[in-house]
Amino acid sequence: LDSKKVKGDLYKLLSQENRFAAVMRRDPKHAEELDGKLKHAVAEKNKLLQVLGKEDLEGQFHKLVEGLTDGGGSGDSVTILYGSETGNAEEQAKNLLQDIRARGMKGVVSAMDDFEVDDLPSQKILIIVVSTCGLGEFPQNCKRTFQKLQSQDLPMTYLDGVKFAVFGLGDSTYAQFCVAAAGFDVRLGELGATRLLPRGVGDDRDEDRYFTGWEAWLPELWTVLGLPQVPAVREVPAACYKVDVSPGDVSKPPVADEDICPPGASKLTLLTNKLLTPETKDYDRDIRHYEFKIKGTNVSYKTGDSLAVWPRNPEDKAEELCKLLGFEPGQQLRVVPLEGARNWC
Repeated sequence: LDSKKVKGDLYKLLSQENRFAAVMRRDPKHAEELDGKLKHAVAEKNKLLQVLGKEDLEGQFHKLVEGLTDGGGSGDSVTILYGSETGNAEEQAKNLLQDIRARGMKGVVSAMDDFEVDDLPSQKILIIVVSTCGLGEFPQNCKRTFQKLQSQDLPMTYLDGVKFAVFGLGDSTYAQFCVAAAGFDVRLGELGATRLLPRGVGDDRDEDRYFTGWEAWLPELWTVLGLPQVPAVREVPAACYKVDVSPGDVSKPPVADEDICPPGASKLTLLTNKLLTPETKDYDRDIRHYEFKIKGTNVSYKTGDSLAVWPRNPEDKAEELCKLLGFEPGQQLRVVPLEGARNWC
């Protein structure tokens, strides 16, 4: 709903959320009226987001005041676009923006499909952070952009004057390792953009997962951008979340544990739980083989699909954590993300 482009059927999207689906079943006419009002509100908000997303308005204002001179360490602004399925590439892109700003350079960040392809030729520096999911699949929020870039109508000089760099996230156990990053890297070069440095890759199988490749790639990026390896000023990052605490009774929870089921999730019976890694202290990864009973449920899958699991915390561990944090087990906690945090853009 916060996308800078309105895509898809809003009514269909909301029907996947339990609380909205209940309204649709109980009072379809009222649900359609609410849907119409929401569409109007989203469209109006969308117009505002498009305006705000065009430029760094505060930065442009200062340019005018200072006589069109840039007060940062570089006269260029960086545009960071990400393609992310599970959030890893998105988080890295947003963290990168904060690191760039801390070094005195301006920049913006956006999901690829929220950015107009027609605006790419006007970007001075473009950084792509994209993951590869499944068996070589592109994330949903960058597929449209990649398809448009494949158009045979685009001249080979389409991105002349644009400098770019690409970093890919993936898992080397798959044959199509980081194929999405490779696709963007090759195509941007074919369209006339100038490659700043070789494509970086983060492998989920590395010791520190994709951070291993990321930390090796960043120093090279700072060098080609002419930015310092270390920010001039190190500030304590703003808190990412706040926790609202409400009183409660542990013997009378508002929702029973067995009734908790996140929107879009399904309750499944676990049939097999087999440890695949050595049971030694020297091996720090816990990799398991799970089998779930899906017969008689609405759950289906294809090869390469990922499964998100909502685990339950052991009661003794939950009580131990409450004691450590100074909470009463009966208290109700609500974790709220905060604007201004490092990965909030």
